[in-house]
Parts: sequence; structure tokens; C-alpha cells
Amino acid sequence: MSAELVSSRSRRESIADAGIRIISRDGVRALTHRAVDREAQLPQGSTSYHAKTRAALLELIVDVLTSRTKLDTEALGTDLNTEFADEDRPTVDQLAALLAALVDTLTARQDDMRARYALILELNDVPDLRQKLIDQSDVNAAARLVATRALAKTGLPDWGAHVDELLSLTDSLVFYRTAVNPTVDLQSILARYLRGATHA
Repeated sequence: MSAELVSSRSRRESIADAGIRIISRDGVRALTHRAVDREAQLPQGSTSYHAKTRAALLELIVDVLTSRTKLDTEALGTDLNTEFADEDRPTVDQLAALLAALVDTLTARQDDMRARYALILELNDVPDLRQKLIDQSDVNAAARLVATRALAKTGLPDWGAHVDELLSLTDSLVFYRTAVNPTVDLQSILARYLRGATHA
């Protein structure tokens, strides 16, 4: 890969990071090319060079957000397969700990998560872009795969019926941790849900 291409990718990620910080701190409507140049400490016009329109800038930011979350989610899938062989059954507490670790990882990126929720609310008029942040996305596909593998390993009866519930719960916990209570006991909540599903 050429140094020029690496530099271009690095500059685009710096622009996206600056945009994320602006959205997290000041809201989507504060996002402008000039504001991003200032936030990223780039020469005026740099953002416009890499994202000519506001729509292109929003798309760049959404792509960076979803890429990071997808990587975090896939890492959980790798941890699950590493810690538990196909014949192993994790306990409820072990599985809850793994899922809580994913929520911890996501909410550690507070600016990213705050920007994500702000964009979900603001992008109603850009449905294709909004879908990348919610259910019809690579992130959702990765999360669904992880949830499916995790529940299958537990040996729960009719475990497939709980995939959507578990996805909704973890996403809700990310929001609650980010916006309401950063100290909520994730593992306890997840373990209670899994125990309830076990006895459903």
C-alpha cells in the first residue's frame, strides 16, 4: 500500500473522528466542513477535499462508526470460540461476563456511541444511511451471528427464539450505559435475563 494511500485513509479517519466529537458534544446540526477542519486542526478546505458534500461527510462518519463496532463485535465472537470449544457449554455467568465485556468495550467509546444515537435520531430523511446504524447493517449481521453462537452454546431449549431479545437487551444496555448510568451492573442484568430464558 502506498504512503499516499495510507496518508489519505489516515486523514479521512481524522476527519471522521473530529466529526464524531462535534456530534457527540454539540449535536448533528453543528457538523460543518469548517467545524471539522477546526476540530481536527486541519487547514481550511481539508474536509471538503475528502468529503465534498455534507451527505458525503455524514457517510464517512457513519462508515467509521459502523466499522469500529463491527470489529468489536467480531472480536467477541472470536473470544467465544477461543474460550469454549464446540462441545463446551458456558455457564450463564460466563456467557453474561462475555456479553458484558462487549458492552463495556462499546461504551468505552463514549463519543462514538453518543454520535451514533444522535445520528439515528437525525437521519430520518436519509434512510439508507440510518439503516447502517441500526438493524439492516453489517454490524447487526455480526451481532446476530455472535448472539446465535452464544445462545447455541448454552444448550437452551428453543434458543433461536431468544436471539432478537438478546440483541435488543445488549443494545439497550449500551444506550443506558452511555446516556443514563455508566455504573449499571451489566453482568447481573444479562445473567438474570439468561437464567429467565433458561427456565422459559
